[in-house]
Amino acid sequence: MNISNSIVKKLVIYFLLLNIFTVIVVGSYSYYRAKDALVERTFDQLTSLRIEKKNRIERFFNDRILDVNLVSKSADVKNILTLLHEENRNLNDNTTSDIYAEYDKFLRKHFLSGNYYKQFYVVNSDGFTVSISASEKDSTLQTYSSVDKLLILNLWDKIFDKPEIIIDDYKLDTITNLPAIFIGAPVTDKQANTIGIVAIEIDIDAINSIMFENNPHNGLGKSGESYLVGSDYLMRSTSRFQNNSVFKTSVNTKCVREALNGNTGTNVIQDYRGITVLSSFSKVDIPGLDWAILAEIDEKEAMVPIDSIRNNILYLSVLISLLLFAFVYIIARRISLPIIKLKEAANHITRGDYDVFVEDIISSDEIGSLIDAFNEMSLKIKEQTENLKLERSMRLSSMIDGQELERQRLSRELHDGLGQSILAIKMHLERMTNASPEKSEQIMAEVQDLFTNTISEVRSISNNLMPAVLNEFGLVDALKNLFREVNLNTGIHIEFDYKEFELEIEDKINTYLYRICQEALNNIIKHSEAKSAEIHIKSNDNNVYLRIRDDGKGFNYDEERKLCGNGISNMKERVHLLNGNIEINSQHEKGTIINLNIPLKFD
Repeated sequence: MNISNSIVKKLVIYFLLLNIFTVIVVGSYSYYRAKDALVERTFDQLTSLRIEKKNRIERFFNDRILDVNLVSKSADVKNILTLLHEENRNLNDNTTSDIYAEYDKFLRKHFLSGNYYKQFYVVNSDGFTVSISASEKDSTLQTYSSVDKLLILNLWDKIFDKPEIIIDDYKLDTITNLPAIFIGAPVTDKQANTIGIVAIEIDIDAINSIMFENNPHNGLGKSGESYLVGSDYLMRSTSRFQNNSVFKTSVNTKCVREALNGNTGTNVIQDYRGITVLSSFSKVDIPGLDWAILAEIDEKEAMVPIDSIRNNILYLSVLISLLLFAFVYIIARRISLPIIKLKEAANHITRGDYDVFVEDIISSDEIGSLIDAFNEMSLKIKEQTENLKLERSMRLSSMIDGQELERQRLSRELHDGLGQSILAIKMHLERMTNASPEKSEQIMAEVQDLFTNTISEVRSISNNLMPAVLNEFGLVDALKNLFREVNLNTGIHIEFDYKEFELEIEDKINTYLYRICQEALNNIIKHSEAKSAEIHIKSNDNNVYLRIRDDGKGFNYDEERKLCGNGISNMKERVHLLNGNIEINSQHEKGTIINLNIPLKFD
């Protein structure tokens, strides 16, 4: 595996994934926050426009109510009603001229001043009607013998039933096929009796001039509009997108229903065209009219700024990702370079080349600390390897020297002891060849004594190689016998404590413990000049503990280990073969203490 590529790739991938995640989260959060803010601002604009339109349309109808109320109280209207009553519906040219004269006194200028009206009606109690056009171009006068033929019949009935100013909602004129809306007021005499009514047809263009917006700079853009809807869900003002929509286009949307129910608010809905729009709605407060007013704009147009923000976020995200990629790649290379050097140095150590040193990078971070630790580890491994080589050399030397000494001792014992005895037996047997019977009997007795001594010599050699008492009676008895012989031969007093040693352990452990004690006693006899020694052995279910202490002159093991011979190395080797631990504490003139811990279960 290429560590450089692996680490660089991983770091680049991880950082890029983190960057992408961060960009997505931040971008999404920014986008939706901006979208919510834009929607909220658009709703605020629509609501402001709706309120402004609502106030204007309500003020418009309030002004018309004031107009009709003023007209109903004027003397001119009462004079017209008088003329209609006196002529009993048989108008002649003089009467018509009189009606025109009364109309011209005040009413004509009043109706023409605002261009709000189309037709002016005066109806007496018998239903005889005078209709005068409120247009400046056409001011013709018409009379009707009965109000039943006119759209104001319903208005005439309502006012005579309940004398008050009434606004009569849109009706469709079957002759012109155009909608018409009227406002009427009762005309009373001095005794407050209703003698007739005044009705004015409001010009639809006057309402549209308030509601209709076709200017893209008015805050509603190219798709925004404000309009009125009646309780029959038909439009009461002109649509920006459909011609002749008044009293013809149905608008049965959620916002219209909410507004007609008296609720005010905003929402995102499908409008009457099936297009998603942002809508602000409320009910119009006009007496006698159950109308809703709405201000709307297409969502697509309203969201144009947020689409621009979204594109900018995407472009910026791509740019940041590219810059971050380059930055992360450079950082990854800087991070991976010392790791590559460490890998190469580790390969050198694996091949046994411990003279390796990684150049320190000027850095105070964890990688710099790792390089320092690696260099220190390399030095430690080199030192420990040299120590292991020395220890291995000493162990091998100790083993070979021990084997050689054992061979020399065995050879010397065989030559000096057993060999001499066998040679003596041979010489005695040769003497029997020509000896007399009496002499032969004497020689045979001497040969028997020599055989007895030879057997004792063989037993002594065998006991030194492997004491029979160890196999027959166990470790404790073998050690007792060893300590007794040492005491007899050297005079060193040995105190043996084995009260806490009660387990029967493996023969291998018995043999090694015996040899360790034997080696320790040999060192005490040869080097310590001790007068006494203490041996304490104990055991539990898991371990055997051995403690050997003498009162000799002691030594410094770290400084004099090369002068200590092979005895200590042999002891340590046997302990290590048993997976145990050995600790040697010694000081000049304060004796030596050897502590051993041998596990009962070992590999």
